[in-house]
Amino acid sequence: MTSMRTVLLFAALVLAAAAQASVPGDAPLKPGQVLLAQATPNDDDDDDEPAKPPANTPPGNTPPKTDAPKTNTAAPTVAPDAAKAPADSEAQRLVSGAPLFNPNVAVHIVEQKAYSDARKSEIVLYPVAMQVNGKFTQHFGTMGSFVYHLQENFGLQISGGYNWFNVESSFNGELVEKFRVEAQAATSLLWTWGVMGGVEVSPLYGKFTLFEGTLAHFSFVLNGGVGAGGTRHQLKPETVKTDGSISQATYGDTGARFMGSLGAGFRLQLGQRFAFRLEVRDVVYTARMERVNGCNVDDLRAMDMKIRSGQDPATAMVGASCNVETFTGTIEGTDIKRSNDVPLALNLVRIPSSDVLNNIGLYLGISFLF
Repeated sequence: MTSMRTVLLFAALVLAAAAQASVPGDAPLKPGQVLLAQATPNDDDDDDEPAKPPANTPPGNTPPKTDAPKTNTAAPTVAPDAAKAPADSEAQRLVSGAPLFNPNVAVHIVEQKAYSDARKSEIVLYPVAMQVNGKFTQHFGTMGSFVYHLQENFGLQISGGYNWFNVESSFNGELVEKFRVEAQAATSLLWTWGVMGGVEVSPLYGKFTLFEGTLAHFSFVLNGGVGAGGTRHQLKPETVKTDGSISQATYGDTGARFMGSLGAGFRLQLGQRFAFRLEVRDVVYTARMERVNGCNVDDLRAMDMKIRSGQDPATAMVGASCNVETFTGTIEGTDIKRSNDVPLALNLVRIPSSDVLNNIGLYLGISFLF
């Protein structure tokens, strides 16, 4: 009898151990394994709907609520690799290749050029154009140009202007006054106006920010052109008389000359329409003193002989190109005779001189694009 009870007890223990081993939730997990809980489907009723009372329940009597059966499922286990994710992953995220979420990094992203110059026209005004290599001459003027940009870095240019202040330098005046010498007539030739046509090239351009907000486009420009310009020469400098009055300077027209221009500078564009320019240009022109007011050496000698004999220089036999009227009469507002300039002009052309002049000027301007 005792042996029978022992056998039945051992069999019950074996069955209980086998039943417990068949439960999936009690199976041991391997390292890194994630256990997912599976919901037991219920084909009869929806969990969201309340349980209906039995049909034979009297009115007003509600059956007691019963708790839903609890499932003995283990909570999901988090993988060890996922627990090691860095807390500052947002700070390490890259935007356009830069760690913008890092508080210790300030990055400015360079974008594509917003405004293209191709197929646009540009009007440039240089209110200030001054000579910077004035040894024997001094020039100040106002210039301008029109540029049509065929491409982003290449355009056609027409430029011109007028030097409203053009005189011999004080250095040349000191040479005449103190040492009775002066520069050659061709070397001190003055440039009055000019018109040139050429091209403009921008081999280097880029952009940067101003005050952490304004985007500015800059370019290094090279330009060149050829054309013509007017010249004149100072015949008599301005002098102060003994009575304190000023005797104004007199000039003689020396005609138009072939001119060429080479320049380089920077162009700074703010927005879509406006730009600032800073350029240095070298205007090269040939100078040969052969005529003054259209009169050559023979014409001036004939007028000089008439003046020495006490006659009017207008009665002299001169060529058709000689403008005799510029040497007759008096200067406006004064009683100074214009015939006094005849021997001065003759002295300039008696010994012909020639030179190639370089007028290097600094040009400051503003432009409008459309």
